[in-house]
Amino acid sequence: MNMEQIEAFIFVSLTRSFSKTAELLYLSQPTVSMRIKALESSLDCKLFQRSGHMICLTKEGEIFLPYAKSILHSLQEGQQAIQRSYGDIEGELTIATVFVAAFYILPDLVEQFQQLYPKVKLTILTGHSHQVLDMVLNHEVSFGIARAVTHPQINQIQLMSDQMVLAIYPEHPFSSRQQVSIEEVARERLILFNRGSLDWKLIDSAFTHYQLKNRVVMEVDNIEVVKRMVRQKLGIAFVPRFSIQKDLANGELHEVEVLNLPQINRNFELIYLKDTPFHGIMRTFVDFLMQSKLLQ
Repeated sequence: MNMEQIEAFIFVSLTRSFSKTAELLYLSQPTVSMRIKALESSLDCKLFQRSGHMICLTKEGEIFLPYAKSILHSLQEGQQAIQRSYGDIEGELTIATVFVAAFYILPDLVEQFQQLYPKVKLTILTGHSHQVLDMVLNHEVSFGIARAVTHPQINQIQLMSDQMVLAIYPEHPFSSRQQVSIEEVARERLILFNRGSLDWKLIDSAFTHYQLKNRVVMEVDNIEVVKRMVRQKLGIAFVPRFSIQKDLANGELHEVEVLNLPQINRNFELIYLKDTPFHGIMRTFVDFLMQSKLLQ
């Protein structure tokens, strides 16, 4: 077992692809396969299994993954400490991101990254997912952070997953309960965030399935405004969970589970051109994201 094998294992677990891992690590696909097989031989177990066209972790792979990340993280911390002592990581990096990630995910990540690499200048552009994709395709940025985009010229690495949840104000009758029915929600004043999103379409289809009509009293295109309206007791709203973490902690908002509503996950992915050479700052940034505890 060696670090090259562990690194290959982690990247395959993230990309779910031997070919994408090969591109990221500047290796041939057979080399990636050999490293995984060698690691499996050392551990005397299978780490991956195929499910149709997908590659998934086995039970043993799931068990080993956090330890592998810890090993690689410790090594990278040592490398970063040496690099900082020489101050040899500097330059500029431009990233495009969807608004939600820019507001709720990137600030803490950027703070950590700039503590490690103070000589790197970051430029962050924002837009909707299709705009982020266009900026990546037009070589305007090195990376993009987006949701649910596909294109033959780009690769994707999942960064994190979040859920849509029902946010209510503390004085709302639902606040004393852990769960409410979708029928009860249908009778409430709803503040709608982003009608055209896949998230809302899934929520709306659940109402339709149960032959319910929702009471949308307001439409807003900004999550912070939605939260403010809920705090003002103008209604309740479905919002991304990570957007209300601080509100939940300080008691300004509550979260309640809605029965009969399917779990709605929001996956955020790092997207980049397939022919992008990963070196210097770009490789450093990707490695940092892969190991960040904020995204785990």
